[in-house]
Amino acid sequence: MGALILNCDLGEHECAAQTERLMALVGAANICCGVHAGSEVKLRSTLELAKRYGVRVGAHPGLADAGGRGAALPSVAAFDALLCDQLESFVRVAAEVGVQVSYVKLHGTLYHAVEQAPELAEVFLRRIQSMQPSLAIFALAGGTFAPLARASGIRVWEELFADRGYTADGQLTPRGQAGAVIEEVAVAVGRIQQWMESGQMSVDGGQSIPLTGETLCVHSDSPHALQLLASLRRLVG
Repeated sequence: MGALILNCDLGEHECAAQTERLMALVGAANICCGVHAGSEVKLRSTLELAKRYGVRVGAHPGLADAGGRGAALPSVAAFDALLCDQLESFVRVAAEVGVQVSYVKLHGTLYHAVEQAPELAEVFLRRIQSMQPSLAIFALAGGTFAPLARASGIRVWEELFADRGYTADGQLTPRGQAGAVIEEVAVAVGRIQQWMESGQMSVDGGQSIPLTGETLCVHSDSPHALQLLASLRRLVG
């Protein structure tokens, strides 16, 4: 992909004005399919913003329960059904708006489920292959899912997180634990600058681990998301 691409989860709970402010700062928008948050109306308006700003568009399917975070894992059949429903709806609306869908990024529990449950990972990969093999997938940098996706012939963008803490094994610090969300802009930017210079990401406990990645996420509901994205935009160029 070349230069590090900033991405943000959009079309969720943020107001329309905030969506546009954030959209103007990113290279890729992970747009909610209207189930874990948002609606088809919000999906359409967010896609229109992405088109206006020339931002890459990705579908961001998730679970309805608990906003997709901390929810129970679905069965294989239920996972395949929700992927089919949400992705087909997303692609339809994107086509109506005149936007090409470039990738898929799973939301919340589903994002981590494909790292931990091989049977769900296989369902996701088969769904992409059968639906639109040209789609790329966002996957946790350094995780187990990225190599599986590559082995199946699907393009992968390994993803880093600017506003989330990491455990020593490269997983995101679980929400609710100390350090899970990095709220100070200077701390978040400093950590990414260190990673850009050294390839080492600081993790819980004051250590660091090697990570590589092509795209960097800021969540739209993070404290000071706009300020953080603006600072990172200046940093990555």
